[in-house]
Amino acid sequence: MCDAAQKDLYAVLGASSADSAQQLRQRYQQLALQYHPDRLGGEASSEVESAVKKFLEVDAAWRILSDQDTRRQYDLQRREPRKETRERQQQSKDSDSRH
Repeated sequence: MCDAAQKDLYAVLGASSADSAQQLRQRYQQLALQYHPDRLGGEASSEVESAVKKFLEVDAAWRILSDQDTRRQYDLQRREPRKETRERQQQSKDSDSRH
């Protein structure tokens, strides 16, 4: 799940973290149909390659966000870096005010 943590999986699905599981499923289904390799029959190979990449990205995001436990873990991981950044900023402010 560490690769997925680097990308915003909600953005991959065009969704937000506040969306319900049903809303995420709908977004996944729309995108999976749009980018599915079997639906891209006669297009140029570079377009097909790009669509396959997007399809795999959408599928990976869905696998994590569709399961309640892995979604919760992902959401927690997303919050941690922000928390660490805020703590570092606060420490920097504290050290600046001492000088």
